[in-house]
Amino acid sequence: MSPIDLYDELAQHLAQAKERFDGEVEGAAMTVLKDDGAYRHLRFVFPRASWAWCEVVTWPGALVLRGGLGSWMFVDTEDVTKLFRPNSHSERVNPLYWEGKLAPGSGTARVHSPERAVAHIRQTVADMADTFPRLPYDIDSDLLDGRLVNDLSTEGGLRAAIRAFEEMHGCSYEGLYFDVESWDLKRFDPWFLLACVVLPWAVEQLDAALVPAR
Repeated sequence: MSPIDLYDELAQHLAQAKERFDGEVEGAAMTVLKDDGAYRHLRFVFPRASWAWCEVVTWPGALVLRGGLGSWMFVDTEDVTKLFRPNSHSERVNPLYWEGKLAPGSGTARVHSPERAVAHIRQTVADMADTFPRLPYDIDSDLLDGRLVNDLSTEGGLRAAIRAFEEMHGCSYEGLYFDVESWDLKRFDPWFLLACVVLPWAVEQLDAALVPAR
């Protein structure tokens, strides 16, 4: 079990993605390069955004979002824009569901989380506190001290840092074991969450552009 609740974490990070998009969408413009049934090519520019631009390309059964926020390909029904068109029966932004619609070989929706790594380490320490009262102090000074040698930003770095700690303190903490294999170390990629915010907005822009003028 993860010491971090997936849904609470997702809600927090998704709120951050929405806040970022709200601050960057002003002045955005769409150009419809192709609109032929399920075959579409839309280009968006975002003057206020660090990622500057993106394109949405669709054909039967597939939708690709590409540009400054990465490249993501979704597969679903004949017209994949329906997947991102808000309705009364689904959430406006649904990363958990849309992750399952990513095409094999497309972008990876989840990435290593140093925050999750630290949470798992601290949970292990808390579980062993009665057996090893000094363990929290040694963890803080020799594993979670922020030194470059203890690089938790990748899974490989995490494993190396734990091995070094175990070699340093093995005699003091016999039986201590960090069960890294069982840890859930992945969180949603911030770029994937931003893509999930952008796509419903992009579909709304397309729908609005196609409404006949009265």
